[in-house]
Amino acid sequence: MEEQVAKVKKFTRNNFFKNTYCVFRGVRLREISRRKPHYRSESGSTYYYTTNGVYRLSNHWGRAAKCNWRLVSEIPVEIDDLRLGYADWTDFRENLSEDVDAYYVSVNFETKTVSYKHKDNPDYDQIAIIRPVDATRKLIKQIKTLLEDHKWAKYYDYDDLDEFRKEIILELVNTNKSLKDIRRELAAG
Repeated sequence: MEEQVAKVKKFTRNNFFKNTYCVFRGVRLREISRRKPHYRSESGSTYYYTTNGVYRLSNHWGRAAKCNWRLVSEIPVEIDDLRLGYADWTDFRENLSEDVDAYYVSVNFETKTVSYKHKDNPDYDQIAIIRPVDATRKLIKQIKTLLEDHKWAKYYDYDDLDEFRKEIILELVNTNKSLKDIRRELAAG
C-alpha cells in the first residue's frame, strides 16, 4: 500500500484570501511607508504584496469574509484603530469547514492568555486535542474565565491556585473531558 503524503496547498497573492487561516505578526507602519497598496477591500483593509508574503493594514482582525486571520502584536495602535500585520505566504493554511477538527488551544500561563492555532502549525506538540472551530471557541471562553477569575476555585481544596488552574486547563486542552466532568472528578476526589 502506498503511503499518502498530505498535500500542502501553496498560497500566493492570487489565492491567500480564499478560505484561509493565518496568524499575522504585528509590524510598525514604517514597513509600508514607501509602498503603494496593491489592493483595498470593500471593508477598507489594504494589502501590500511582497515576494515572500503580504502586509495587511486593517481595523478588524479575526473573521474576514471566509478567512480566520489573527493578529499577534505588541505594537500599540499607531493610527486610529488601524493595525499592520505581516505574514509569509507559507504562514497561510486552508481554513477547513466548521465541522472539521482543525484547531488546538494554546495557553500561555505566564501572561494568562489563550489562543487557538491551526493543526498544521509547526509548533504543534501533538498533545493538545484538535477540535472544530466552534468547540475551540467554547473552550477558549471557559479557559479565559478560569484564568481571569478565582471565585470558581473557592469550592475546591488546593495549595497553590496558579498550579491548580494550570492542572485543570491542561486537562481541558489535552483531553476530551468537559469542564463539568473535570469539576465532578475534583469534587469526588
